[in-house]
Amino acid sequence: MAALLSAPWASAERVGNLYEAAVPVEGQSAQTRADGIRNAFASVIVKVSGDRGLLNHAQIPGILKKASAYVQQYRYQALENTNSNAGSDSPDRLLWVRFDERAVNRLLRESGVPVWGGTRPSILVWLGQEQGPRRDLLSMERERQLRQRLDKLGRSRGISFLWPLMDIEDRNAIRVSDLWGGFEANIRRASARYQPDVILVGRMTQQGGRSWRGEWLLYLPDKVNRWQANGNSKLALASGGLNQAVDALALRYAPQQASLGETEIRIRVHGLTRLADYVLVKEYLQSLAMIEQLDLLSADTEKVNFKVRIHGSREALERGIQLGAVLEPVESIELDASIENKNSEVLVGESLVYRLR
Repeated sequence: MAALLSAPWASAERVGNLYEAAVPVEGQSAQTRADGIRNAFASVIVKVSGDRGLLNHAQIPGILKKASAYVQQYRYQALENTNSNAGSDSPDRLLWVRFDERAVNRLLRESGVPVWGGTRPSILVWLGQEQGPRRDLLSMERERQLRQRLDKLGRSRGISFLWPLMDIEDRNAIRVSDLWGGFEANIRRASARYQPDVILVGRMTQQGGRSWRGEWLLYLPDKVNRWQANGNSKLALASGGLNQAVDALALRYAPQQASLGETEIRIRVHGLTRLADYVLVKEYLQSLAMIEQLDLLSADTEKVNFKVRIHGSREALERGIQLGAVLEPVESIELDASIENKNSEVLVGESLVYRLR
């Protein structure tokens, strides 16, 4: 339990900086600042929703017009590598903007846009490349420019990618043939040391010149997604694969039924023996963006009962809770036994039952 308290949800990631962005601007005029704030707001709502196609939706221009009303703080920063010989219309600084989290979430939900929230799955990425007769597992320590560009992509989507160390342990655990053969058991076994929520495998083949073809496998807890793509460079292909993986995770974990209003659900958690356990569970549930309100119904020396009001479906809530590695679901047969033994404590309408890991 001590390990849980020091790193409460080590499997999933608690992503920060979702509600802030820095955009390049030229000068500090009022119009430049207003334009910059709108651009920063566009970046933020893509991160918060997980939907990179969101800016094409019909309601977005109206939302962006309200950007300045949601600003908490802004400041200008020096733009690295500024070219002094650039034209007068070139950006010469960054405008950093932080927006109000609760107000932004409310605006998006009222507009029917899902709010993914800060608890997001950790993604371990294995990349292999084929050039001519040679196949290799990529070490991102050696592919530093590629890694920098892909990490930047991750930040723009509100995701941090995990990269294998490609040390002796990794090289003994996995072969490039495992990637090309799609040997799921070997891939999952080699990935276990990183404790990821999901695993992304990219098999990238250079077909000649600037033409690349990729085959992608996204290993989720209960299934595998597969797709193919093309790119005019290794970077373009890798970026497209990682973007599509994040798209799939947003569809799975973000509450896509936000426009349907709020739902009330009861949650019982067993295995709480200390005040610290209760605090851990309460803080974890409150960290889930889809939970709008959490109320304590009852508690005793072994369990606690909550009533939560959520945006989205029960299924989305269950997937979100699963990410944190804090709670595990109690099988219905165990719940039935508990009800028989303590019938007076049964909560009418109780929906989800968990145990502290």
